[in-house]
Amino acid sequence: MGTSSADARRRDREARPGAGERSRQLAEEAARQFHRYGLHRVALADVASAVGITAPAVYRHFRNKKALLVGAINSGLDVVDAAFDADAELDELLVSLTGAAIDRRDVWVLLQRELRHLDAVDRTPIQARFGEFVARLASRVQNERTDADEGQVSLLVTAALAALSSPATHDLGLPPKDYRRWLAAAAIAACRSELPAASVAHTDVAVHVPSGELRSRSDMVLDTAIELFHEHGYAGVSLDDIGAAAGMTGPSVYYHFSSKSELLVTAFSHATQWLAINRADRRGASDGLVLNDLVRQYVEFAVRSRHLFGVYVTEVINLPPEAGRRIKHALDADVADWSAALARHRPELTESERLVLVHAARSVVNDVVRIGKLHTRPGIRTELAAVLDAVLSADAAD
Repeated sequence: MGTSSADARRRDREARPGAGERSRQLAEEAARQFHRYGLHRVALADVASAVGITAPAVYRHFRNKKALLVGAINSGLDVVDAAFDADAELDELLVSLTGAAIDRRDVWVLLQRELRHLDAVDRTPIQARFGEFVARLASRVQNERTDADEGQVSLLVTAALAALSSPATHDLGLPPKDYRRWLAAAAIAACRSELPAASVAHTDVAVHVPSGELRSRSDMVLDTAIELFHEHGYAGVSLDDIGAAAGMTGPSVYYHFSSKSELLVTAFSHATQWLAINRADRRGASDGLVLNDLVRQYVEFAVRSRHLFGVYVTEVINLPPEAGRRIKHALDADVADWSAALARHRPELTESERLVLVHAARSVVNDVVRIGKLHTRPGIRTELAAVLDAVLSADAAD
């Protein structure tokens, strides 16, 4: 009996993952949960339970939840680094990176949405690691795009990575092989898009976007909240922070908005209302929405409202359920209009293929306007329109 029990304990120990394997399991499970719910809505116990251990056992591998976030992001970057074939041609390299983007969709969201919740000690090495990856990709693009200057290469690389990030927020249900082909085609098209000459780009003209009535005090509070949500994340901002930045006490915000949640919902509602009005105006002008007009208006709105677009990209998971469903419906309607307009140009594409290209194109705009200083380029509107034209024209036909 004693021998049998000892043998059972030995087999149990042998069946258990080693420390390194368990750390990897925890990091990957944490990445999935942080991606879906956000750092602040996930407890260590949730991650522990999913991998079959107790919450205290997590501390053998990670000192706290933020250390687990570091592990989660690095586990995704490991996959990205493994996909970076230094000897491959640029197109082949982008195909390989597409596989990593689909296999680890979470990593892009964690970098964009959750990384800012880490302190500088933990955040800086990750930023350096990702920056080194971007520099390697930029070097490869520069070698093939000798016609592009440093700023243009930065734009092309950002656009390609933005296209690859689109599966992180949109699951189209395509077979992996088909998704990979069309997403790779979009990223390659972004990287190889022909940008306008400087003399043309510098004549960039803004599209008129009605600004509405004179800004009220409530509008100023909302603008302040949007800027802070963009910079620090919704969970990292309090009403006191918003009040102080707006030049009032935190409780004074309640004269304008009943809660922080209402501020977030109002921000999203303003965006969806503008998109709906724009679509209605375009329908009134012709029998169908014109793709070029949709692109130009979206680019203009994004350039003018980059903080709002930052919130749109990163904070949708923090919307209350009912508002979230309503806003998702409105955003889906805008995407559907893009898809319908693209269908008139490219009737040979299936709906799923069109949606891959549409989401990739819109992701390019979303990232370019809110990351770094690309939005300050004199001809950014014209350049973005050229990149989107290339992405929406991408072909993954066999």
